[in-house]
Amino acid sequence: MTDPDEQDIDADIAQRLAEAKAMFAPKCEECLTLATQVATLAARHGNVRAEAEARLWWGRSLLVMMGAAPALPVLRRALRLALELDDKRLLADVHLSLAQCHVGSNTPAALQNWLKSLELALQIDAVDLYAEVYLGIGNLYLLHDDLNSALHYHAIATEFASAQRDRDLRAKSNIHLASILVKLERHALAEHVLHTAEAELILPLRRDWQAEIYNYLGAIHMRQRHVEQARDFLERAYAINLDAGFLWGQTVNLLGLGQLARAQGDDVQAEQYLLRATEVVAKFESPNLVQQIHLELSQLYEARGDFVRALMHHVGYHDHYMLIMKNDLSARLNSLASRRLAAAEIRLKLLSSEIELSQLRQQTSERASRMKQLEAAAYRDALTGVLNRRALDERLPLEIQEAHEQGYPLSVAVLDFDHFKHVNDRFSHLIGDKVLQAGVARAQETLRDGDLLYRYGGEEFVLVLPHTNAIGALHVAERVRSRVAEHDWDSIVAGLSVTISVGVAMLSDDDQVEDIVGRADAALYQAKQGGRNRVFMQSEEA
Repeated sequence: MTDPDEQDIDADIAQRLAEAKAMFAPKCEECLTLATQVATLAARHGNVRAEAEARLWWGRSLLVMMGAAPALPVLRRALRLALELDDKRLLADVHLSLAQCHVGSNTPAALQNWLKSLELALQIDAVDLYAEVYLGIGNLYLLHDDLNSALHYHAIATEFASAQRDRDLRAKSNIHLASILVKLERHALAEHVLHTAEAELILPLRRDWQAEIYNYLGAIHMRQRHVEQARDFLERAYAINLDAGFLWGQTVNLLGLGQLARAQGDDVQAEQYLLRATEVVAKFESPNLVQQIHLELSQLYEARGDFVRALMHHVGYHDHYMLIMKNDLSARLNSLASRRLAAAEIRLKLLSSEIELSQLRQQTSERASRMKQLEAAAYRDALTGVLNRRALDERLPLEIQEAHEQGYPLSVAVLDFDHFKHVNDRFSHLIGDKVLQAGVARAQETLRDGDLLYRYGGEEFVLVLPHTNAIGALHVAERVRSRVAEHDWDSIVAGLSVTISVGVAMLSDDDQVEDIVGRADAALYQAKQGGRNRVFMQSEEA
């Protein structure tokens, strides 16, 4: 029986945690204080779930107020606790925050955390996280000045969000989309999107997003030389960020006000804004912002003839430029990181199809036809419903890479319907199609979670078996073979008898796609030569 005192403590923890969450947007400092207190109290009383959630909000607050360095250890502790709880939603939220911590310093880590969050979101149909992940990846491309890719991912995120009732999600996605449009100098469209976002804001809760909208509107008016409107929007944004304690927002606003003052020839006012920006940005980590501030100050002092300070800030600009380039270059030079980035792109394309299906299943009946079209689209075989050759070509390299990196076994089986031409010639192609459909359905009944069946072409299929050694693969292949052979084929047409042959190969240390599929295909040939309706295992040396 639970101690009444413990019940009171748990109730107090739950109340404080709810207060911390509620304060994150309007008063980040208060969220930080409350979350820290809750995490400490929950740890003392063994409340793992409350500690994990509190550390998530603690870490998020630190990230907003002080940058990634202090946030990372707090979030990593939250991740360990969430893994202990096996809470997929909490894990997805923590991975999302970890990704945000790594933006600008560790591109592969950011992308991998976003991808993990996306995978977990798919398992629990957390549509809001789909949009969050796409927004994050779009921002990553924006950081590296790949505006077209950023626009692509932000547009997808906005499409996801627009179908939801969540006003917060719709507002946030429109703000991010507008940020790209501003960079692309699509000012009229950006302004329209920003006003759409403003209409969705839940105020006063989302005053930080209101400040962001004002900042972008200020940037638009600055580019259009509407000085008074630009200053008004930037000052309103700064006042909100100052009141809420958002350091990143304050820095961006001060930088914008400094640029505006310089454009008006008011170097004294510009210097004051920019020097204040350097003081604020020193409280958290943002190499890109520091670089921009140094550039503005260097140009300001050079124009004034103060070459000593101009040189000092030029060196600062150059140092941060080299730091950013070094981080980017190290990611590209690290072969493992490069493979992971490529794999992430492949998986993201595959998952985007699944995301759309998951989202559409929640929609109203009038959209059911679109869901069927998507299910029959790029990655699905129209006849059998299994994944198609295109999906295999994109996903199998990823499966092989992960097996190599994580050191687990993987096997591949190639399945072929015996004498299938004879079935078509004797009974018709319509019956042949029914044979493929029924045979695939019987095969799928035997598969385990994680096993994936692809139509390779014609009557040939490929079965990918992660975490499966040679013995396990032989067992799976034999189950599939026997299930197909034992099916009541007379129920389709009298006199019909169908079997399959299966070739199996296990991944070796240096295998790529063509190696393991080639050995499985050779094993299939041996099974055919051995009399059909059988399984054959191909050795690595063959």
